[in-house]
Amino acid sequence: MIRLSQLPWGLTALLAATWLPSAQVDASPSVNVALKAAFPSPPYLVELLETAASDNATIYFALLDRIANGHFHEARTDHSLYEKFLQVLRDDGHMDGEGLSTFKLGLSMRTAAPRVEAHYQYYSTAVEPSLSGDQDGCGQWFLVGGKQYCTAALDAARGEVQSNSQERTLPFDRKFGTGPQDVILYADITSPTFGTFHTRAMKMARDGEGSYRVRYIRSPAHPNEVLSVNGYGVELTLKRTDYVVIDDRDTDTAKAAGDNAQKPLGSSEVVLNDEEEITDIKPLEKSELASLGMKAASFIMQSELPFDTLLKLTQDFPKYSTSLAAHNVSADFRAEHDGNRKVLVPEGMNVLWMNGAQLIDRQIQPFGLVDLLKSERKLMNGVLDLGLTGQQAISLLGHAEVAQAKSGDDEARRFDWRDQIEDGRVIIWLNNIEKDKRYKDFSPSIWGLIQHFGQGLPQVRKDIFNLVVPVDFTNPEDVKLITNQLLVFMKRLVPIRFGLVPLTPTGEAIEQAKVVYYLLENHGLAAATSYLEQLLEHKKAAKPDEAIFNEAIKERPPRPEANPLSFSDIFTAENHEKQIHLAKHWVQRLRAGGEVPSVFFDGFAIPRDEKWLHAMNQRLGADLQTVQQAAYFGHVKEDTWVPGYFLEGTITRRNTLIFPEDPKNLTMLDVNKLYTEHHDVLGKVPVVEADEQSAKDDWAAMTVIADLDSLEGQKLLFHALLFRRENDGVRMDIVHNPMDATQSPSLLSQRLKAREGDLLEARQLLDLEAILESGKAEVDSTYDAALASFLAEANVKAGDNALILNGRRVGPILAAEQFQKEDFEEFLRAERAARILPVYKAIEELGLGDKVSGPVDAARLTAVTALSGISDLPQGIFDSAPSIRTTTFQEWNSTYTSFQVGDPSKSTISFVAVINPASEVGQKWAAVLKVLSELEGVHLRVFLNPAEELGELPVKRFYRYVLESSPSFDENGKIKALSANFAAVPQDTLLVAGMDVPPAWLVTSKVSVDDLDNLRIKDIKAKRGTEHIEAVFELENILIEGHSREMPAGQPPRGVQLVLATEKDSHFADTIVMANLGFFQFKANPGIYSIRLKEGRSSDIFTMESVGAHGWTPAPGDETTEIALMDFQGTTLYPRLRRKPGMEKEDVLEEKQVGAKTGSGGAMDFVSKGLKFAEGMLGLAKPATKSVSDTQHAEINIFSVASGHLYERMLNIMMVSVMRHTNHTVKFWFIEQFLSPSFKDFIPHLAAEYKFKYEMVTYKWPHWLRQQKEKQREIWGYKILFLDVLFPLSLDKVLFVDADQVVRTDMHDLAALDLEGAPYGFAPMCDSRAEMEGFRFWKTGYWANYLRGRPYHISALYAVDLRRFRELAAGDRLRQQYHALSADPNSLANLDQDLPNHMQFQIPIHSLPQEWLWCETWCSDETLAEARTIDLCNNPQTKEPKLDRARRQVPEWTEYDDEIAALARRVRQEEGQANGKAEENKNPKSRRLDGEGAAETARGRDEL
Repeated sequence: MIRLSQLPWGLTALLAATWLPSAQVDASPSVNVALKAAFPSPPYLVELLETAASDNATIYFALLDRIANGHFHEARTDHSLYEKFLQVLRDDGHMDGEGLSTFKLGLSMRTAAPRVEAHYQYYSTAVEPSLSGDQDGCGQWFLVGGKQYCTAALDAARGEVQSNSQERTLPFDRKFGTGPQDVILYADITSPTFGTFHTRAMKMARDGEGSYRVRYIRSPAHPNEVLSVNGYGVELTLKRTDYVVIDDRDTDTAKAAGDNAQKPLGSSEVVLNDEEEITDIKPLEKSELASLGMKAASFIMQSELPFDTLLKLTQDFPKYSTSLAAHNVSADFRAEHDGNRKVLVPEGMNVLWMNGAQLIDRQIQPFGLVDLLKSERKLMNGVLDLGLTGQQAISLLGHAEVAQAKSGDDEARRFDWRDQIEDGRVIIWLNNIEKDKRYKDFSPSIWGLIQHFGQGLPQVRKDIFNLVVPVDFTNPEDVKLITNQLLVFMKRLVPIRFGLVPLTPTGEAIEQAKVVYYLLENHGLAAATSYLEQLLEHKKAAKPDEAIFNEAIKERPPRPEANPLSFSDIFTAENHEKQIHLAKHWVQRLRAGGEVPSVFFDGFAIPRDEKWLHAMNQRLGADLQTVQQAAYFGHVKEDTWVPGYFLEGTITRRNTLIFPEDPKNLTMLDVNKLYTEHHDVLGKVPVVEADEQSAKDDWAAMTVIADLDSLEGQKLLFHALLFRRENDGVRMDIVHNPMDATQSPSLLSQRLKAREGDLLEARQLLDLEAILESGKAEVDSTYDAALASFLAEANVKAGDNALILNGRRVGPILAAEQFQKEDFEEFLRAERAARILPVYKAIEELGLGDKVSGPVDAARLTAVTALSGISDLPQGIFDSAPSIRTTTFQEWNSTYTSFQVGDPSKSTISFVAVINPASEVGQKWAAVLKVLSELEGVHLRVFLNPAEELGELPVKRFYRYVLESSPSFDENGKIKALSANFAAVPQDTLLVAGMDVPPAWLVTSKVSVDDLDNLRIKDIKAKRGTEHIEAVFELENILIEGHSREMPAGQPPRGVQLVLATEKDSHFADTIVMANLGFFQFKANPGIYSIRLKEGRSSDIFTMESVGAHGWTPAPGDETTEIALMDFQGTTLYPRLRRKPGMEKEDVLEEKQVGAKTGSGGAMDFVSKGLKFAEGMLGLAKPATKSVSDTQHAEINIFSVASGHLYERMLNIMMVSVMRHTNHTVKFWFIEQFLSPSFKDFIPHLAAEYKFKYEMVTYKWPHWLRQQKEKQREIWGYKILFLDVLFPLSLDKVLFVDADQVVRTDMHDLAALDLEGAPYGFAPMCDSRAEMEGFRFWKTGYWANYLRGRPYHISALYAVDLRRFRELAAGDRLRQQYHALSADPNSLANLDQDLPNHMQFQIPIHSLPQEWLWCETWCSDETLAEARTIDLCNNPQTKEPKLDRARRQVPEWTEYDDEIAALARRVRQEEGQANGKAEENKNPKSRRLDGEGAAETARGRDEL
């Protein structure tokens, strides 16, 4: 991959101009910011092709034909190519107007560039290494049968291709045709020679000789130009600080008084003039601030062009705030605003709906919105094809009947847990609240539920709550559940009735269950529980034990009604045999067994995983409220059997395929898409049509997918036909899905098609078999290929049995017994109630009943309405908006508070935006919505929703969004690079430049001669004589993120180590899985990768079932570890891990101890075993094996962070001071995104001069972890929250040293210091400077009470034992605590210090000797002589600038500073003498001590 810095540009103002488009040149101060990718721009023709195919994959090969025929050869510029390509799309009917507008937007955003780059990366990492011999004349070549052919005739192979894995289907592949061989063309499609190769391959594919794929190789004729990226925001944020943070080298005027006078910003008449210059932002009075939002919104609505005014006002809000304060709010606006706020949305909020579906902030970025637009249009087509207009479709999707039905979708079902069907002989009750003596003090009245106050559950002596737990009495864990939990709950008088049902998967389990039944019935509960407790104690639960049995009954004589049996006779007793049979029926009826059995609480099925008690508790709380309300309103009386109240309308038969444990785990397919795009299958399969006389309410469309070569498939179809015979409104398609790929599916399908009229006459299975075996047929290869495509769309594997009912898919159905005629009935009943009948009601109310003419039409509508509310994101991992669509906003008045763009009668996409114009969210949304409103078929209505009162300036930044709805070209016809331009920037205002980018982007500053952390125009003008600032940022990486889980229970496999690899590099990067949502992250760029478990504990304990590239839910074909990164939105994975046999109790974070007893290894059991760690592991001898950390990295590893030129200057001095005092090898680690281009440009020279290594690291703040808006607090977060994932796993120990420290000791002493089992060591705050006592906040109030005598530590210097840190899952716990505490904006005032100090009772801190850190603010002058490091920490009393303090306090500081400045001058002179030629061996990512330019790892890729 070619990085931005490898392209022929350097860090100079002159060359920066070549990176940036020509900015507006005028007399006013300006800032211009651009963003470039780390990979080059592909040929524009390839981008055009891929962008078009991303909208409609079926047109790909038709467009390739046009390219191969030379249609575009005469187009010499990007612009002419663009115009010619648009003409082809129109003339060939590939796209309508709406499709073209989305295509143009995608092209403007360069959305296809990552996909093309993925082709190039794969070729360089996987294909090129596999080729042998001379490659001259192989500009285009075929891969066929493992051989390379460099001529279109395929007459002579150039040689063998060493890798046979290239013929697999890659994620970016598009196939044409079918046949016995794979024909892969590696091609530069812009080359004139491409045509002959393509024509040959297409002929082979059309003749059935093979399937054809094209993979791109880089075009030698295409210039190597950097890719300009769009679809991001740029901000200039007002910076306020009590301390001087500007480097005095950057300006000659820093100490000048300056002109602080505020100039008037305009009269009472507000004029938004981009060119109006102001010197500074004037603070507003409280009275002016209060109604600023209302005034802004009113002003916008009174302007002639409200959308343009909204954009102009929001993007420069601070500039116009004073002028706005003079504006009066319109009375009409205020009245309408007040009225609208009484419905749905409170004041000040920002909300966006697309066709009634609410979007969340994470989705409101261009790349996500383009995908949403495409998927929404496809969804809408299913309705529009029936003759509905866009407005009618939107009304249907948001109709109250549909919304009400969907609101119940998320609710779990109750099932009839009783054993009445089993003659009441199955459930083993452990207690009876109404009869047992232990409950005699409970209230006898139902009113005790209502009169209950205080903690705990109301103690009422009535059967109210019931928990039935299926258990295997031979499983020690199940027996422990009974003795250690259920019986304990009973002893504590928890008012729940507990019951057991035997699980009998083995003969021993059957026999053990018989013993328990016998003991309970003949000797009582005490004998049964005694027996179980003794089995557990003696570890003999595996089978019945006669000695323990005899012991259990010895003191417990038989009951009067008992039927005593000898121990051996119990196993043959007819009574107990019958009980076991009934128990099996109960378990089968309620699907209570399986790998993770379910418990039943008041009828709710709860998987018995590690979270089941928590889930039960939630159900208990909800049911308590339900029964309290029922008692209050008289629905439950004294003589009511309360469980019966819960069981009203419950289902006696639980089919987990119909009613999954997670009610949100439904799979819906687009019926319209199935019947239109897969007509080649559904138009040929056997069909049992619905009766023409059937009522509309009975209509449904079912597809039975079954392997009709197998007995189970035949049985399933037979059950379906029995069901269809009694439900004549159901249309039934039958799709044969054989497991045996050698037999053409078309043969049996044709035979069945010929006899489809006889299917309902099949009265028994033999009749169906006879039909299947009769008739003749011919192989239809077209049908077979289409069937494979249909099955992929339906997500059904070959040989699997499944059902689709009005778009709802269930399966795989492993055995026909899982879906009998009664299950089909229940399936239809459930779908009618949840999805079918509400849609019918809605279309009748809308007067659209005539649009539905049959079961398939009805199914199309049902599927669309269901899909319209289903998110493809797993629950609880991402923020999610309500799944129910709404049209409630139509009730708002829109005369004075809203404006619209577009024609609603002609649109298929309708956006309704509620925007607070005085908010940062509004700044971004306004710009994005402006572009969306320019698309064809889009209607936008904007409601302004300001907050009534403000307490501070709500928007403290200038903002630009870089996005256009179609590509633009320069005068030479070249695609134009966009950038953010800020004109008339206030000269005296201190600003911070920042980037607002999509979640998956890692961006860093690349070109800027100015301090982007401290921008002040007047200082820059004094230094450089210009008022124009230009900067280039680099999209350095696109993220691969994921959320991993253990199967089957689903808990995060915390601490598991993962490795990212390419075919060329088996260890591209590594990371660990967090306990927090199983999250992990890799930095990468477009390409094909694989993920594996790292060798060691991770691979010893786990296997990876799938990397989860196809989504959270397992899908056919996803059993792979290969992933593709080919989208600007990055890639989100959901890996599924499973423990190896015998590893169920192993903890991946614990080093394997030979002969030692393993721990429980639960994902979050640190709380319970933290003391064990402290007692049993703290202070243990170090492992004998030496870490590779010292040899791979250095003996001393120091991590630091700096932002702004001043702190970078001090960081350089800190590094030099470290090197002055050690003879050990040193490596510095820096968080890259905070560093300036000038620092990154200079660090290689500093490293070479002082002989140290260095490496840049970074980690994108996870989406689920509460963000910090202020940059300083974000930096503090990076210092403490990501220590376990920031560094490579090979690094054992790292020291943090603040940038503003000066070191006077050998830091190897700290690196080698024994932290005595603690994961990190901090220096305590000094107490010796008496005059600062009043500022020692930790000695009074909250901290004094909380610490209880423990020291409060400073975060300017600390040592981290990374291995120990990861062992203790300290990172997970710090993040959890941070997320909880940061919900209060007033907590964690000093985030990087407060958090570890707050957590020291759970995560121990080793207190370093005080000599390790001396700070004049807190430490006395007498202790300075012993100081090993000196920190220039701020003084809250004097607020002395750091530079003044450094020069006054640390004599050697100036010496180091001068020395570094001399080196910088020398470097500049040498670069000048080299006439700007790039240094080939410079590497700002990582540097070896011997000066090698090659990087050690993927983290150290060549940068310059």
